[in-house]
Amino acid sequence: MKRKSFFTNLGNVTIFGLVVTLVCFIQYTVYGYIALKMYDFQMTKYVTEEGMEPETMKVEYSIMNLMLFTSLLCSSDVVAAVSIVDFEAQPKLYSCIFGEGVANDIVSIIMFNAILSLQGTTFTAGTPLIIIEQLIILAVVSVGIGAFFGFMTALLFKNFRFLNASVVTETFIMIAMALLAYFISTMTVILNLEMSGMISILVCGII
Repeated sequence: MKRKSFFTNLGNVTIFGLVVTLVCFIQYTVYGYIALKMYDFQMTKYVTEEGMEPETMKVEYSIMNLMLFTSLLCSSDVVAAVSIVDFEAQPKLYSCIFGEGVANDIVSIIMFNAILSLQGTTFTAGTPLIIIEQLIILAVVSVGIGAFFGFMTALLFKNFRFLNASVVTETFIMIAMALLAYFISTMTVILNLEMSGMISILVCGII
């Protein structure tokens, strides 16, 4: 990540990575709901015995299942686009594509986790507000965990200068602290957390 260029284009990254992802999520959900209602989503189950008529089986679905599926569709892959854009030739375009890819994945993962935690509940008028609340909690806590370990790493290197003597030791500690932030964010057995490790490791790395 070219941090200076990334933060210079943070507005564009936010628009493409956050706003457009949420718009796509709403659009996919509405289209999917209309399609399922229109075709009544009947699956034909063919009977292999000769002379038997094929029978249809009604497939039950809910809006929460549909939203869980469409949250996965919102995640786009920008690896191919980033690989063909040269940062030296087009720094703004590169930063926008890279930032959009990172933000898009983060928003999709958080959205998926938020909707997954609500599976089994009935969709009501207040469900979108609950999803937004879950998104904010996941984002804030994940950023907080990443920032905590990022500052801890910086303070560690500042106060214990002997850790900077070896490049291997310094690199190992940086990677270990970033992975620690990732594992704590995704750890569900001990700390009962299910945050976004991707956000935490990104924030920790930037700091």
